[in-house]
Amino acid sequence: MNDSPYVGPRPFLRSEASLFFGRRVQARNLSLDWLADRVTVLHGPPAVGKTSLLQAGILPLLEQEPHVVTLRPSRLAPPAPPRAVAAGHNAFVYSVLSDWGAPAAPGTTVAEFLAGRVTQMPPSGRLLAAIDQFEEVYSAFPTRVAEREGLLRQLAAALAEIPSLNLLLVVRDDHLASVNAGEALLGVPMNYRRLDGLDERAAAEAVQGPRRGTGRELPDEETRALVDRLRTSTHTDLLGNAASVVHPLVEPLHLQIVCAESWADPGLTGIPGVAQALSAFYRRATEEAGLETGVPVAEVRAWVESAFITEYGTRDTKLRGLTRTADMRNEVADALVARHLLTATTRLRGTWYQLGQDQMIEVVRRAGDGLDEPRPAARVPEDAGVFTEAAEAAFGEGNFTGARRLASVAASRYQLEGDTRRQAQAMALHGEIALVEGDLTAARESFRSALNGFESLADRVSTARSLSALANVVATSGDHRAAADLYRQAVEINRTDVEARTGLGFALWRLGSPADAEAEFAQAITARPGAEPAATARALSGRGQVRVDLRLYARALDDLDRALALGLNPEDEADACSARALALAGLGRHEEAAAAMEAALLLAPGSPLTRERAARLRR
Repeated sequence: MNDSPYVGPRPFLRSEASLFFGRRVQARNLSLDWLADRVTVLHGPPAVGKTSLLQAGILPLLEQEPHVVTLRPSRLAPPAPPRAVAAGHNAFVYSVLSDWGAPAAPGTTVAEFLAGRVTQMPPSGRLLAAIDQFEEVYSAFPTRVAEREGLLRQLAAALAEIPSLNLLLVVRDDHLASVNAGEALLGVPMNYRRLDGLDERAAAEAVQGPRRGTGRELPDEETRALVDRLRTSTHTDLLGNAASVVHPLVEPLHLQIVCAESWADPGLTGIPGVAQALSAFYRRATEEAGLETGVPVAEVRAWVESAFITEYGTRDTKLRGLTRTADMRNEVADALVARHLLTATTRLRGTWYQLGQDQMIEVVRRAGDGLDEPRPAARVPEDAGVFTEAAEAAFGEGNFTGARRLASVAASRYQLEGDTRRQAQAMALHGEIALVEGDLTAARESFRSALNGFESLADRVSTARSLSALANVVATSGDHRAAADLYRQAVEINRTDVEARTGLGFALWRLGSPADAEAEFAQAITARPGAEPAATARALSGRGQVRVDLRLYARALDDLDRALALGLNPEDEADACSARALALAGLGRHEEAAAAMEAALLLAPGSPLTRERAARLRR
């Protein structure tokens, strides 16, 4: 389905705007609202397409507007990178700012970060910032009340200090009351705009539009039949009594699922094709949930039918308990929510689950009646490698909770098989996921477990890498002396480990030994001929920054230019640019220095290191 013009159950990306149809009016109206109002709230039920409208509908329109700067939309979950959390800073603020631009230094306020974005704008310009899935500020981290209020107060301060700033908050309906309660903290009135499903005309456009020019266009009558079927849901009770309900609107999620399945299999047409496409979606969602959680797929499906469909053939709701929902582990419910089969709503201080749409009732019932038999692939795999691959895929998609569970299952399976190497590799993957989530304790334990495994195998290369990974965790927590000791151990085991030598160089620099750091960076650059360009670039950048502190400006400039040419991540690029500005100033090239510092400030306006270097340049 790689050539499909339909995205299926996931949201549209900004790059897929040419495939986004049926929301032209809403996109135009919301664009105008965002430009005109200080705070706009886009709300609607789960899976109605709010994120898709923002990414593929609104942003492409605003990018054509002169004097408008639109920041990349932000998310509040997963948690902020651990450097912010470990230092006791506001994780919500860090997450938002990291999405809006280059990662900001911990402690940077929203107003400080955005101030650098407005310096080049004309007085009439607008700075537009969006936070998608804003309900996560209330649901993702319920214990961080102070940080939640801190984010709202910082947004309020930014709105007060930056008149050109307009915010767009995207939120689910069930959290509207919480958002409304926060209006007083923001200090400005909110403009609320609701997004519903697609009417008949919009749904037909969403079906036909992506197919234009493909040679596989659908006739108008077939499109109308498909839209009518998508609007119709059938309820059958336990006595066999059936009733059909025709809804005025089409669920965008189901439209995308059915169209993606029919594109992959042109035989899925007409009314039978809709049922088959939804059944295929149901099979995949339950199989993947079973694989992720270790619960047999047959049990997952039996639970979905018994818990979420009443005896009258209507949707039922279940309250999430401390560890189980309707006598099933909460991890299963979470996995099905992530795959859009279930939806989670918050009310009465609890989380309630139900089937996402009425259309799925008959699909679930048919599967339970044996009319849609599970495929052989539905069985939980015996091969532990399947769990490792699934963990890596979930990690890449940002499903960190599922990825950690899958990595743990893989490690346990490998342990039972006596495969120490792959068990250690699975634990290293678990550590990487935990580090991104900000769980430093779990990351440290996972990397230590991986380290023990590789040491028992006398695998020097993997042992050194595990020590470096552990050192990264320790450095993230701010203990650079302990990190330096771990990096040294890694270097002693594998003297060609570029990453370990580079990490040691940064640790020595932060401990106040620039000359020793320069020597270590030099070793890293030449340690392994043919090393990855990214690794070499970071080592060059580190040496260049140290040489600026040592006032070796010409040599520093050469290192920094080489590092930037090889390519750095945004945070490292900002550090390199600000150091480069000081090197240029040291060589008397003041105009070039000012331009280089301006570039650094645009990349990371809230970075204390960048601000400190900018102050040095002004002096």
